[in-house]
Amino acid sequence: MKILLSITALVLVTTTSFCQDLNEQLYKAVSNKDSLSVQNLLIKKANANFKKKTGGFLEISMLILAVQNNDFNDVKLLVGHGAEVDWRDAFKTTALMYAASRGNKDIVIYLIKNGADINAKDEQGNSVLSAAEEGKNIDVIGLIKSLVNKN
Repeated sequence: MKILLSITALVLVTTTSFCQDLNEQLYKAVSNKDSLSVQNLLIKKANANFKKKTGGFLEISMLILAVQNNDFNDVKLLVGHGAEVDWRDAFKTTALMYAASRGNKDIVIYLIKNGADINAKDEQGNSVLSAAEEGKNIDVIGLIKSLVNKN
């Protein structure tokens, strides 16, 4: 019985370490805008919802990191593998808010089509629309205004 428990514990530790290594590799691949590696790691079961600690209580999701990198390919890969589109960072900011502030219309449209909340607000009350206005991309501002007015 002790041997069985020892083997089970070893398998669990090894599996956890392996998954953590995959997730850390995913973080590096997303950081480096290496879509081929991102795709391969997700196929190997890296967690599309992995959050990387960035110091203290701060952490970043792989989706927000891909949005901040303006990497549409990685955004599609992560969402296609179940990344939470409305996960909020420590400032209660969503991936859609970051995409709107960066003026990336393709990512904004894709996130909205995949369920991102167009009415989301961060901890200071800033909205997706105010994030778009901050980014000064006329097309994104117009898109967000038209969608907010429909709701």
